[in-house]
Amino acid sequence: MDGYSRLAGNRTVRNAGVIELAANAGLIVALFLAFYVGFGLPILWAINYYIPSFFDGFGRRSLVGTLLYPFGSLRFEYVFVAALQMAVRYTLIAILFWRAWHSPLSMKLVVIAFLVAPTGGYLFHTAGYPEDILYLALLAAIHVRPLPALLIMGATLFVQELAAFTVIPLYVTSLALRREFRTAIVHGAVLVAVFAVIYLFFQTVPSEMIEALLARVRSVARYAIDESYYQLFRNDFVGERMRNYYMPPARYLTRALLMAACVSVVVAVAFYRRSDRWFGALNVLCVLGACLAPLLLGFFGWDVFRWVFLSLLSSLFVLLFIGRTTPAPAAMTVAGLLVGFALVGHLEYFDGAHPRPILPYPRFVDFWQAELPRIFGKALSR
Repeated sequence: MDGYSRLAGNRTVRNAGVIELAANAGLIVALFLAFYVGFGLPILWAINYYIPSFFDGFGRRSLVGTLLYPFGSLRFEYVFVAALQMAVRYTLIAILFWRAWHSPLSMKLVVIAFLVAPTGGYLFHTAGYPEDILYLALLAAIHVRPLPALLIMGATLFVQELAAFTVIPLYVTSLALRREFRTAIVHGAVLVAVFAVIYLFFQTVPSEMIEALLARVRSVARYAIDESYYQLFRNDFVGERMRNYYMPPARYLTRALLMAACVSVVVAVAFYRRSDRWFGALNVLCVLGACLAPLLLGFFGWDVFRWVFLSLLSSLFVLLFIGRTTPAPAAMTVAGLLVGFALVGHLEYFDGAHPRPILPYPRFVDFWQAELPRIFGKALSR
């Protein structure tokens, strides 16, 4: 009987090893597939995120440009800025992949589904956008002591104010899940105050300062500057921009919103604790709020598919980095929802770009042999 038990145990171990190996292979394949579907270099709009600095007269969205100010006119060069932005984006992707690689099987399946779904291609398509820095800052903040964490999260608001709807809710949620309620309340209040300072004093920039910066960029840049970005600094947060950008509904947007809401609800429920109903209900409310908060940006900005993506990315961050353990049934449900999104969902890309089709096969081969070198060649000529 003991021999049979050992044999069965060895077979179980071997089967588990095979399943783990298959899941790791699936992660690699899904990563390359997402890269193929969505890869692109930073668009000209995104380059502007790294240019304005405090020394140019800008307050909000000026932290990155201020840090790059010592590089002089080099910070206006497309290749230099795009290289930095790509390094930041792929650092974030590498951390996500590393975490998935060392996660339980159910979480591996969630990440595979995330990469195969439209979110995977979108992750590679939106290189250069400031949320890369925001989510990396969040990872740093949840692993350091409270005071440095507060300083890091406060700094994210000067990278881009949308941090108030993306990483800051996740940061406060991480404190609540660790039962650090006093810290969560104090830090939340301080961060709201920082946002209020930006709202009251740094919303707009005088036109002469905007034109002076653009003149400096034009004198150096070999690319066509997307000057429409700087209209953001001529307008208030609200005003004419305060409207529902989800209406009229864009193509597939309803499905995308439904997917974001479903995944967020499942993630929230996963953190319910029956042993402490009050704490469990608080968990659900915090996680649900943090995952759905990016959707509020649809009342301030038009790129609504980006907000849906960030809602789904926040849900993934809760599962991978913020929650201590996620029940396998909840993780599998999230994976199933993302697979459903892969079958019927869609996220619209910027600048007229589209996800690359998996089939036909020659199109896949042409990307690696011709299109990819052409993309880099065009970038280097700027």
